[in-house]
Amino acid sequence: MITATSHGFGTCCDTLAGAMAEEEFDPLIAVGDDGILYMAVGSIIEDDDDEAGIVEHPVFFCPFCGTKLQDADEVMRKLDGPEQ
Repeated sequence: MITATSHGFGTCCDTLAGAMAEEEFDPLIAVGDDGILYMAVGSIIEDDDDEAGIVEHPVFFCPFCGTKLQDADEVMRKLDGPEQ
């Protein structure tokens, strides 16, 4: 995962910054390698390998203070990657 502050996520309030900074376990809110802020919303076990995976969803607004963090168009641009 990319650090939150390198993308400005977690600067809206101390609560989000703290939630993203936990080092004893993987935080439930984190910036992915694609630069998108995600929240873990569940887990799934694949039938073929019995390993748990995490289901994540982009976070558009801070769940603590309500500040807009990213929008759907921005997320789609990041998912599409650089223009070819």
